[in-house]
Amino acid sequence: MNFEDFKKDIENKLAKNTDFELQEFHFEAYNFGSGTLSYRIKGRNHKFTFDGRENKLTWNVSKPHQKYSGAIFSELLKFEGLIIEEEILRKKIKSV
Repeated sequence: MNFEDFKKDIENKLAKNTDFELQEFHFEAYNFGSGTLSYRIKGRNHKFTFDGRENKLTWNVSKPHQKYSGAIFSELLKFEGLIIEEEILRKKIKSV
């Protein structure tokens, strides 16, 4: 799975569970397939950053009601590869 496929996959999973708004999509095919994907979900910004060289996905979340451009993010989870189980996604969105 590449980062563009991850975007489609996560949007399908989010659509089943909550409303969301895309804030940023940046894919660097020339940089080991790295990319950044950000959504506004339930008043918080959620940013998924993939490091293609290390094959690591980091999920960061902001404090509630911050504008995306000035948001301060804290790390929520790290994953190997580009797969987030739907159950984990749903639980973490509810818990933050």
